[in-house]
Amino acid sequence: MVRCSYCGVELEENTNFCSLCGEPVWSKKADNLEYIKSRKQEQEQKLLTDYQKLTSFQKRMVFWQISGMILIAGSIITLIIDLLTSQGITWSRYPLTVTLVLFINITLIAFWYRKMLLLLTFSFLATSVLLILLDIYAGNTGWGMQLGILLLLAGYVGIYVFIAMVRNSKQKGLNIIAYSLIISGVLCVCTDGILSLYSGTSLHFGWSLIVMASVAIIAPVLLYVHYRLKKVTDLKRFFHI
Repeated sequence: MVRCSYCGVELEENTNFCSLCGEPVWSKKADNLEYIKSRKQEQEQKLLTDYQKLTSFQKRMVFWQISGMILIAGSIITLIIDLLTSQGITWSRYPLTVTLVLFINITLIAFWYRKMLLLLTFSFLATSVLLILLDIYAGNTGWGMQLGILLLLAGYVGIYVFIAMVRNSKQKGLNIIAYSLIISGVLCVCTDGILSLYSGTSLHFGWSLIVMASVAIIAPVLLYVHYRLKKVTDLKRFFHI
C-alpha cells in the first residue's frame, strides 16, 4: 500500500491520482521531493480562510467593525420601539447608555490592545460615567458616586495588578492561580470595607476576613509547589537528566 503525499490516505498500488484529494501520486524520488513540498504548501494555503490570513490588528479591526454595526443597529431598533410605544425617550436610555459605553470599551481594546494602562484608565472613566448616568436615571440617589465608582476602582486596580504580575512571571503555572486568589481576596476585603462605609458610618470587616484567611492558606501552598517544581526542573536541565 502507498500513501498520498498530500493528505496521507492509503491508496492502491499503481494509482495515478488520490481518491480523496485528487492530487497526482508521485514516487518519492529526489527529483520529485521539491515538487511535492511545494504542492503541500499550496494545499495548506488553500485551506486557510481569508480571516486566518489576516494579521492580529486586522482581526481586531474586523471584530470592532462587526461589533459596531451590531450595537448601532440594536440601538436604532431600541430607540424606534421606544419612540413608537412611549412617544419619547424613556426606558431606551438605559440600553442606549450601556451600548455606548460597551462600544467605547470595544474600541479601546481594538486600538490600545498593548497599552494596558491607558486601556484600563479610559475604560474605568467610561464605565464610571455609565454608573453615574444610571444613578441619575434612577433618581439620583448617590450610589453611583458613593458606592459604584469606588467598587469599580478597586476592580480595575485589581485587574491591572494581576495583569502586571502575570506579565512579569517568567514561568507560568500554579503561580497564576495563586495570584488570582490573592487579588480576589484583596478585592473582597475592599468590597466589604466600601459597603460598610456606604451602609454605615464606620469601617469594619466581616465575611471578607474569612475569605482572606482561606486565601492566606491556599495561595502560599500553590506558590511553594510552583517554585519547588521550577527548581527541580532547573536541576534536571543542569544535570541533563
